Amino acid sequence: MWEKGWRQSVWKELNGNWDVIVIGGGITGAGVFRRAVAEGYKTLLVDAADFAFGTSSRSSKLVHGGFRYLRNKQFDVTRESVREREWMLKEAKNLVTPLGFIMPCPDNPKVSGQFAIGVVIYDLLAPKWQHSLFSKRKVLRLCPQIDKPDLKGAFLYYDAEMDDARLVNHIIREGVADGGTAINYCKVEKL
Repeated sequence: MWEKGWRQSVWKELNGNWDVIVIGGGITGAGVFRRAVAEGYKTLLVDAADFAFGTSSRSSKLVHGGFRYLRNKQFDVTRESVREREWMLKEAKNLVTPLGFIMPCPDNPKVSGQFAIGVVIYDLLAPKWQHSLFSKRKVLRLCPQIDKPDLKGAFLYYDAEMDDARLVNHIIREGVADGGTAINYCKVEKL
């Protein structure tokens, strides 16, 4: 794919018979395309613009393990998010990397206690990336720009980051390598 002459060869195939035609080359379309190809369907992926052109290239770039869901006791959502994050870290090592977050804690026992409980639960759900506790001195050494008079310390926990557009293209390339056909800058006007 994307070698010299690939577009011309795809144009010749477009009027053929397809088991599955996926319209839209964002992350969802790429995933459906990859899965359909893996299931043995003759599959075509078409996008009117570039692959990952829209929302799929404008994400937060985070692959989060669902730490924020703990606040509402959505443990199953956190567990599933962690599972997906770990799968992505394993399967797309060159595109998804661990990212540490420092969460400042105020000198307020109630708030600090809530943070502590949250990171311990997160550790249980994501045992590979255990949190660390930093003293106020270490936090200020690592992040001198933090200006919080009530700073007590901080927790370090991990999620992951990705290059969203590269991930989409990686998934499409896998589908093409396994026999699927993909073309961009090709608007579907009629089926």
